[in-house]
Amino acid sequence: MKILIPELTWSPYGAIVITSVVIGFTVVILLLRRSGVAKQTIFYTCLLTAVCTLVSSVMFTIIQSGDLMKLGFSGLGAAIGMIGGVLISGLIIRDKPDIVMASFVACAPLMYGLAKFGCLFAGCCHGKPYDGPFAIVYPGSHGGSYFPAQIVDMIVFILIFTMGIILIGKMKNKTLAIYIILLVLTPVRFLLEYLRSYHEGTLISSGQVTVLIAGAIALILVTVWKGVLRIGKPDGMDVSGSVNGDNKTQD
Repeated sequence: MKILIPELTWSPYGAIVITSVVIGFTVVILLLRRSGVAKQTIFYTCLLTAVCTLVSSVMFTIIQSGDLMKLGFSGLGAAIGMIGGVLISGLIIRDKPDIVMASFVACAPLMYGLAKFGCLFAGCCHGKPYDGPFAIVYPGSHGGSYFPAQIVDMIVFILIFTMGIILIGKMKNKTLAIYIILLVLTPVRFLLEYLRSYHEGTLISSGQVTVLIAGAIALILVTVWKGVLRIGKPDGMDVSGSVNGDNKTQD
């Protein structure tokens, strides 16, 4: 069985990416409300994080392409921007910052996985030439039959999202859950690059180097966030999730 992608007069890529981000943020909001985070905290954190995610994604695309006029969406750039936005928000609004960060990090794979639906229709990030079961077939003179790399991405990252939700729900140490999610995401994303059509003739591609750099930056940002807010230290995060025990959650 093969999967034929229709030739569309317009690309749904942008709409699908935006929809995936909206769905991801919606899940974050539901998680935060369930954890008792104040509505004001949720609103301003989501607003700041959305801006940082967009700006970082665009900047990442420009840096990668070297073209100031090329605007696009970068999943890796968006992930770094998201963590940066939550970090800044945590410094300003110290309302259960560990739960806030954990919720965003856990939902990042969901957004990335759903966004790959857009890649599937746009034809970008496709796999290597392949003619077996579940091959993705694109029409037109520049089309072809490829390994379903985008579908594999979707499945894998939604599974990681599910794992992340279980971790932050079961573990009292949210920071440890964050580290586990990031340490799973980076090598998985690195290995999935081997399925791409452009990964030929080299052991490690430039895309994989970018993945490692982005993963390292994410871990550094989380470590800085943890240190600045003194999460997990005696005079830092208390059992209620507020910093120094002086920030009561209010609706």
